[in-house]
Amino acid sequence: MWVPAGWLSRLVSSSPESSPIRSFLGPLRDGLRGTMRTEDVLNVVDALEAEAVPFCLAGGWGVDALVGRQSRSHDDLDVVIDNYEQDLQRAVDALSPLGFKLVASFERSAWMPKNSVLEDDTGRRVDLDSLNWQILAREFGPPGADESARKAFEHHVFTEGTVGGRRVPCLSADVQLLYHTHFELTLPHRHDVNLLRDELGASVPESPST
Repeated sequence: MWVPAGWLSRLVSSSPESSPIRSFLGPLRDGLRGTMRTEDVLNVVDALEAEAVPFCLAGGWGVDALVGRQSRSHDDLDVVIDNYEQDLQRAVDALSPLGFKLVASFERSAWMPKNSVLEDDTGRRVDLDSLNWQILAREFGPPGADESARKAFEHHVFTEGTVGGRRVPCLSADVQLLYHTHFELTLPHRHDVNLLRDELGASVPESPST
């Protein structure tokens, strides 16, 4: 029986983490999930910029943007929304004409505490994420009151990369590496960590807080 990739992906994404649906159908979903290509990434960037939604790339595509080339295949695109509470709906509306629909939302005690999952009918996925500013301030030092201290803090968090020859906003290599700590790394994640450390010289505090 043919199962539409988008429908299956939405079913799995909307199921609780402990649900048997995730255990049994998750691997099938992963195999059917669409590929996020360079042109797909730039279409998302164009849509968000057209609506003036402040954002930056994270995750696998964020790492590839930092190294300036696509180093592996990607089945999703992670996008950090600078002001998640204020701009989430605007971001969702901006991506709707591209065929992306909101299918699930999560709250986690992680580096990116709030996450909204958008998918289209082919199974392509965009994750809209918030930032945990308290963790960032704890790991890299508070932004401080004066402008120089604020700019130094922002330099730790934000930078630019390149996707398809185009400059795009990204999380910094240090922050990306920090966000790859304290969970079990899959093969793609280990690949990203190697790029962050070996090619970009990323580092995190010696004893990162949990």
